[in-house]
Amino acid sequence: MFHHFYDDKHIKGQGAISQNELAQIIEYYQRHHQILPALEWLEKAIQNNLHENEVCLTFDDALLCQYEVALPVLEAFDLSAFWFVYSSVITGGTEKLEIYRKFRTSCFEGIDAFYEDFFGTVNTSPYASQVVTALNEFSPATYLSQFPFYTEADRRFRFVRDHALGVDAYNHILDQMIDAQNIDLNDFSSDLWMNDRQVIALHEKNHVIGLHSHTHPTALAALPAKDQWTEYKTNYDTLNEILNATPETVSHPCNSYNHETIQILQDLKIKIGFRSNMAEPHSSLLEFPREDHANIMGKIAA
Repeated sequence: MFHHFYDDKHIKGQGAISQNELAQIIEYYQRHHQILPALEWLEKAIQNNLHENEVCLTFDDALLCQYEVALPVLEAFDLSAFWFVYSSVITGGTEKLEIYRKFRTSCFEGIDAFYEDFFGTVNTSPYASQVVTALNEFSPATYLSQFPFYTEADRRFRFVRDHALGVDAYNHILDQMIDAQNIDLNDFSSDLWMNDRQVIALHEKNHVIGLHSHTHPTALAALPAKDQWTEYKTNYDTLNEILNATPETVSHPCNSYNHETIQILQDLKIKIGFRSNMAEPHSSLLEFPREDHANIMGKIAA
């Protein structure tokens, strides 16, 4: 599972890797595994005919850095992959998730400086007391424990973002921080996402384009079922229209899903889905586990 990449154009944010590091991961995995073309892996998964050493590559979020930095590496290895697209951004829109990530990456000396500013802003906001109350239930040893690459500060931030604040309050805090730096959001977000033509080009090269919700809620499972349906039905319809092909796959954004999500995806006739970690064996074809590239880089360095 891959997300962010960097080069001279795309910034080296937290968790981003280079072309050389991607090539190292592919070479490392090819020692003991067979990386299948995406369409072949999909067909074998549907037929329950995958061998234990057969794997695939997946990319989440329709990021432009993936297209410009990672795709040439895949082509050099003659590989194809799954690309999970949240559709609001490929039709000309923007979403704050990636804007906020770029903000904390490019506008601070380091992630700890961002966290200091973030919690300082929270402490002087109307949400201060609810955050303090929520943090009484926060356990850094257990929260997101299935993602070992997160630091305690990362876990604390994500807990406050997704549980103590929620979407509207979190957006209010980050928008306030961005306004304080007089950032032009249109210019700031111009290098973040692929456009529809690039997604079509991937499809035409036999990569597999799949669902990832419409607006990428970070806690999708917390949404009412009707809102989850809207997220995925809009995503499905948008990709179907752009590609003239019905999506058959999904990856769960931020690993957030519940039984209602699974039912919605089944109603849309989605055949294969991916989790965002290896913590649990998959109990359905919509819950294949994935290894985060950060864990693989750790194995290579060991």
